[in-house]
Amino acid sequence: MEAKPRISTLTTAEKEIVRIVPQRFRGAVEQILEGGRADEIRFIIDRPMQAAGRRGEQVFLQLKPFTKSEACEMLEAICGHSVFAREQELLQGYVTLAGGARVGICGKPLYENGKVTRLTAVTSFNIRIPREVIGCAERFIGRFFDGSMPLSAIIAAAPGAGKTTFLRDCARCLSDGIGVPRSLRVAVADERNELSGTTEGHAAMNLGIRTDIMEGIPKAAAIPMLVRSMAPDVIITDELSGAIDTEAVSEAAKYGIAVIASIHAGNTAQLRSKAWLRHAVEDGLFAKVFLLRRTSHEISLYETDILDENKRRRI
Repeated sequence: MEAKPRISTLTTAEKEIVRIVPQRFRGAVEQILEGGRADEIRFIIDRPMQAAGRRGEQVFLQLKPFTKSEACEMLEAICGHSVFAREQELLQGYVTLAGGARVGICGKPLYENGKVTRLTAVTSFNIRIPREVIGCAERFIGRFFDGSMPLSAIIAAAPGAGKTTFLRDCARCLSDGIGVPRSLRVAVADERNELSGTTEGHAAMNLGIRTDIMEGIPKAAAIPMLVRSMAPDVIITDELSGAIDTEAVSEAAKYGIAVIASIHAGNTAQLRSKAWLRHAVEDGLFAKVFLLRRTSHEISLYETDILDENKRRRI
């Protein structure tokens, strides 16, 4: 009897990951992706391939170590055989693939006049696997409301804890009216194209039926543009990083638009160490600050107070 052809269950992002890795690693990478337990896959010159997730790490000693020539081959595949065209992304240390997978790239940069001008050699890659977990925000989304009005909020967590995954499902719930008083017009400022995984206008991730997406430009520029052009009720964005981003949030607040954003911080002390964030909370730009925790089984969300005990929010 003729064997039935194997049907791939990989997402667009996962197929892109398989495409960029050298041929001899593809079978192992497909197994990792189909297993669904890894959050990242690492390739380092002269080292074996590694996969890591919440349940631990796997080192593929049965495969020969990754080579320098394979690193060059992989960089070409990541950049669509035009490294020059992706140079600005490379200077930030990563490239986002179609479907939303982000590849961190490490090596030897050329540092001139106080800034990195180009990458002269690549030594390692860290592929972050995007996960769409439909429903992960549903039991929490009501906490982002005061009555029927959405609130601006920060979602903080350590790297790899699931902030982006959680934000995606927040967008879907708000846009589709799931677990909330009413459906809302949502706009996503997707600077790194990780939230939506948009390729040629098609979003790989389900962000809801009332969601507009602006991808590929800094959120400090995208947020004011979305305010002016799309009249959203809520703007969602990933990884605020400083005062220039909170200035854009302030622009949205002037028009009564809520902003839900993530930030890298594993605990309240780390949040308090960010002066620009404390000032934003004191000024009332964010009504709530949440810490997100993830175990292998579930996501938890805890509200925290990052202001000093003797300070009161400015009104």
